[in-house]
Amino acid sequence: MDIQNDVRTLQEFVVDSESVIRDIQSNQRPVMVTSNGEPGVVIIPADFMSSKLKALKAICDLSSE
Repeated sequence: MDIQNDVRTLQEFVVDSESVIRDIQSNQRPVMVTSNGEPGVVIIPADFMSSKLKALKAICDLSSE
C-alpha cells in the first residue's frame, strides 16, 4: 500500500468522495480511509475484490481435494 496515494482521511472522503471513488476505480487499488489518524475502513474496487475471491475459491478447492 502506497501511503501517499492509498490512504485518505475521513475528511478528504467526506469533502470529495466522488473524486476518491473515481481514483479507486481508475487505479484499481484499495484505499484506506482513516479517522482521527486510525485506520477506519478500506474501500476496494469491485473487480479487485472479485479477482481475490476467485483466487481464494481456487485455493480452497485445491486444499479440499
